[in-house]
Amino acid sequence: MNSYWLLSTHIPFTDATRREQDRPDTNINGLGDITMSTIYLPWAEANSNWSRLSLNAGLVLPTGQSRNNPALGGVAPSVFQLGTGTTQLALGANYFGTLNDDYSYFCGANITFPLDESSKGFRPAETYTFRVGISRPITETLNARLSLELFHGEKDEFQGNEIANTGSTVLGLTPALIYTINDYFSASASFLIPAYRRVNETALAVGPLWSLGLSYSF
Repeated sequence: MNSYWLLSTHIPFTDATRREQDRPDTNINGLGDITMSTIYLPWAEANSNWSRLSLNAGLVLPTGQSRNNPALGGVAPSVFQLGTGTTQLALGANYFGTLNDDYSYFCGANITFPLDESSKGFRPAETYTFRVGISRPITETLNARLSLELFHGEKDEFQGNEIANTGSTVLGLTPALIYTINDYFSASASFLIPAYRRVNETALAVGPLWSLGLSYSF
């Protein structure tokens, strides 16, 4: 919008298969929960290091399909659905800077928590994310990035009761490539490598994960 305010929308599409006892049992695919955020740079035009600080606030909208009973599975039941069915508030702060002509760094923290429960009685857990990383240009249009991210999620609730096999703490290392197509479009590819995982009982946790992205700025 201007030097101080940006609007951001994240529209996820998911195609995932759940496995139980090393056999696929359920597949989900389609639109997930859309996130709409406002990013504020309070000192964008100040001639100081504070100009690199941004604050963000947004809503995670219940656009993804939820289930009547989000706990799924016989031997290892877990929450597995495209959307939570609830509206969530997301808050965060990010900072970036330069180390020298070749390297830059970034760090940030985010918290997400539900504002209500779904019509089916599901209430997603609060989640906390902390990240730090460095990036370096390879060519004029291609950048390499390496980030370390710590994620912690509390337990979900269903009909007023905690779901025992939910909640996790994951430390992951993510190398990524970002390619600038033109002034408006950029594409990215990343690979999440879990370095540490702690789950409650039989909770789901992401393994090695490829991600592809396309960004448009106007």
